[in-house]
Amino acid sequence: MRIALILLLATTLAGGAATPPAAPTPTAAAVSPAPAPVAPDRLRPITGAQVCAAVPKSLRVSLLPEDMFSNDLNWSNNVATATVAWGMCNWYPGAPRSLSVIVQAYGTVTQTATEHAKQLFDKSKAEAAKQAEKPDWRAYTPPVTADHGDAAYSRTVTKTGQSGSRNAEMVIRQGPWLITITYRGKERDGALPTEAELRRGADRFAEVFTAEMAKDPSTVAPDDGQPCGAISTTDVTSAFFPSVTEVGGDGDAGQTACTWKIRDGVVQADRPCGRGVIQLGDIASRCGQLLVRVSDARRLYHRDLKAGFDIEAGYYAKEAPIKRLTGLGDRAFAVAEEVRVLAGDRLITFTYDGTNVGGGPRDAPGYQKPNLDEAALRKSLIRTARSFVSGLSAHD
Repeated sequence: MRIALILLLATTLAGGAATPPAAPTPTAAAVSPAPAPVAPDRLRPITGAQVCAAVPKSLRVSLLPEDMFSNDLNWSNNVATATVAWGMCNWYPGAPRSLSVIVQAYGTVTQTATEHAKQLFDKSKAEAAKQAEKPDWRAYTPPVTADHGDAAYSRTVTKTGQSGSRNAEMVIRQGPWLITITYRGKERDGALPTEAELRRGADRFAEVFTAEMAKDPSTVAPDDGQPCGAISTTDVTSAFFPSVTEVGGDGDAGQTACTWKIRDGVVQADRPCGRGVIQLGDIASRCGQLLVRVSDARRLYHRDLKAGFDIEAGYYAKEAPIKRLTGLGDRAFAVAEEVRVLAGDRLITFTYDGTNVGGGPRDAPGYQKPNLDEAALRKSLIRTARSFVSGLSAHD
């Protein structure tokens, strides 16, 4: 470059008619070709309720004895897409014997869920090996190859001390699915079961879920279970705002609770939802949780259910104005941010925690911070209650 400038300067000083040198031909920067899209794996949109139902009662009772705890479980699942689906179930969390199972499949435009499952499995096994070498407040056995699915390993995790516990963990790759099983054991006297016993139990659960997730997706329809399946995610979305991202439920012999996590369609953030503003960059998102709880009204009101419900409504009226609702179950009223319905022998409550107005791009004209509009919320809850009670009656 310096030589060219000197020659050009010399020519100019000599008074010669110089022709400017031709501009160099630009060299295209090396650009890596964009990854080619791949045909996604066909995923079964399994629900948490189906994960719970996959364990036969005989197996559940033999490995999770009912006399050691109450009949509790909880489940959740995402609203499945073409490339992402997951479901989980926890049986008797916190009890001396408990079980947790998560099935998940994650694909992208450029990577199939099967390829991703292979990567996640290998990473998980490598991390398990490192933990065995450098234990923390728990002791880990090295991962041992297990004979399940396309690949599997198991290990045990032991926490010693006064509140000690021992888990057998099993990770399985079955096609596009990664299955994680945690079987927790503790004896009636507080002693820890042997590692061999827990591994045998985890093996039996692994056989069940390997077979379950090997089923042809076209032969199994998603099932949200009852009563959570009384309304669809579309019902909830239309009553509130754009996107239901997760459905969950829990229950025991007396009641069932169903939760829908709702977020704006403009952002899918894996963060807690509540009254606080969720903000990612220049986007503030409305989000919240709709909770529907179904209880046995006979346990609350005894013989005369309608009279008992009316008495309860009177108690609520002393604290806040209530609105009696007609055409909804046998009795219904709205109070503050809650709707309560008596339908047959069921008491159904509807509540929402979160925001329901405002949000979006902060620099947009007329932007308002996400907030809660109580009048709009009451309309949403009443609309949801009508859909839910109708759906519940249709399945009875």
